[in-house]
Amino acid sequence: MSILQGNFKEFIDIKEEFINWMITNVSGGNYYKNQFSSNINKLRDELHLYENKYQESFDDKLFKINSGEFRNEINRTTLNIYNKETLFSEFNKNHFSERPRAILGNKNYIKFLNEYFGNIESVDQSKIKNDMSYKASLNQILYGPSGTGKTYHTINKALQIINEEEEKKLDWSDRKSVKELFDKRVDEGRIVFTTFHQSMNYEDFIEGIKPEEPENEGDPVIYKIKYGIFRNHCIEASFEIAQLREDDITEEVLDFSILYDRFIEDIEEKLIEGDLVELEIKNGGKVIVEGISQQRNIIIKHHSGEITYTVSKARLTKLQAAIKELDQVNNINDEFRSIIGGSNSSAYWSVLNAIRKEKVIIPQNKEKRKYTFEEKKEVVFSLSKADFKNKKGKPFVLIIDEINRGNVSQIFGELITLIEDDKRLGMDEALEVTLPYSKEKFGVPPNLHIIGTMNTADRSVEALDTALRRRFCFEEMPPKYDLQELEYDIFGQKAATVLKTINNRIEKLLDKDHAIGHSYFLSKDEGKIVDSFYKNIIPLLQEYFFGDYRKIGLILGQGFVRLKEWEKTDGVFADFDGSTDYADREVFEIIDYRKIRDYKLKFNNADVVMNFAKAIKVLMKQTIE
Repeated sequence: MSILQGNFKEFIDIKEEFINWMITNVSGGNYYKNQFSSNINKLRDELHLYENKYQESFDDKLFKINSGEFRNEINRTTLNIYNKETLFSEFNKNHFSERPRAILGNKNYIKFLNEYFGNIESVDQSKIKNDMSYKASLNQILYGPSGTGKTYHTINKALQIINEEEEKKLDWSDRKSVKELFDKRVDEGRIVFTTFHQSMNYEDFIEGIKPEEPENEGDPVIYKIKYGIFRNHCIEASFEIAQLREDDITEEVLDFSILYDRFIEDIEEKLIEGDLVELEIKNGGKVIVEGISQQRNIIIKHHSGEITYTVSKARLTKLQAAIKELDQVNNINDEFRSIIGGSNSSAYWSVLNAIRKEKVIIPQNKEKRKYTFEEKKEVVFSLSKADFKNKKGKPFVLIIDEINRGNVSQIFGELITLIEDDKRLGMDEALEVTLPYSKEKFGVPPNLHIIGTMNTADRSVEALDTALRRRFCFEEMPPKYDLQELEYDIFGQKAATVLKTINNRIEKLLDKDHAIGHSYFLSKDEGKIVDSFYKNIIPLLQEYFFGDYRKIGLILGQGFVRLKEWEKTDGVFADFDGSTDYADREVFEIIDYRKIRDYKLKFNNADVVMNFAKAIKVLMKQTIE
């Protein structure tokens, strides 16, 4: 039944396959078989209804699966089906006692998908380490409970994506070497690490208007458009692609940038001295330089007019690269607008002509040049969509820790669409948007990878924004019980077994999203494991269960939780109506063996003096003496 021998990159409509599977392999006995086997069209009609509602809710095809990304498709479909905050969830609640989810959930459709695609599991990390040709998704999120190593693994994943000679020779078992190489890539600008939080916004991440401190006391505050974390990294990644061009356009752009800056300086000096600065236009007339803007653009106006025109450095750079001889331009309106869009062509012609007439010699440095960020911006602004076509470039990585703690829709804004693989620059479906502050065109380069981490105990996967989930590949990071670092005893008990026992009970009482991560148990001696219980594990349980010590007791046992003893007094509460309703209420507390030495627990009709080791035995339901 596997399709892996066929075309591994096409969309497959598997509705009919699922219908056949439903009437022969249903998990719930003969219930659905009896309902649908004699009337297969009834099942087909129901699935058509589910399909339409799914499309409406998630803007996604329910039964069309991309065979080349089937594992991601199955994960995303599962998340959508069990999402409790969508139109589909409302439809499910009001339709045949939640039958849509029963038919499409883990016991039927999801199970069918796994069988259909051969039950192939996600790529094993050890294979990735040995095969650095592993192709990572451009956008991925590692999700799981606290302490499962999500942030820890982003370092490995980022280096696997970079995949240069040092990464290929790296001893992945040597954590110190791994971290040193990661830090080196951060210093080089190849990897950027950031954390989302409630105060993060579009202006921090993409671009915004920010104040600049005046150089001199008493000068007015100047507000400028500043790039955010994401846009800065996109510039770095795009510049890497610019350097793949076979011509010398990068150096030409930077040389022109130097000429432009010197031209601006000369004009400013003349304006300060009160001189009239005139520039020749193509028809032989002249225009006046009105001034220089804060953004270092040239303000032009005609002698007989009051309207001013702005000549920007970015557009002028594009004209410089595209037009070799100004004298050979016949219709400047048509030719200029085909390159830079609508603008005052005469103003641009006058400035470009004036700069080219300047007899300035730029020293040529034959050594490998180090580019400033401003120079990189100049080059990137000169790129066209065609410059990204079939260009890979060295990969760059943006790591977003705690991605679900920020308002992703607000932070990414309109760019949430641009990060999709097929919407990246150079792709057939590439998109660009005009940014709201700078009014500049912007697209996401194809060599920028995004790795996010998400704590499922903080906000479940299902509650994430649907637009975000559709554009990311999700990789679950559950607690691992087979790690070598867990192969030690905790007061006579296997560390992995203790952790698994605790998590099984949490899953029964709450869910697996709130499990305890393996990092709280890794390679700890007896003193450290005691501290880990009281400083990490028990506080997490108190948070998860909102101080419900009965449930905490069901997880840790009466060796860690006891009924609090109260002094016998006439009354605990102040005189007030209803105080007697709470007088007999039971109150529990955590037993802290770092402070308590005389706690006794009755076991087999005998009082046993307890300690941490015996409490662990009680947790594991073993005999104590």
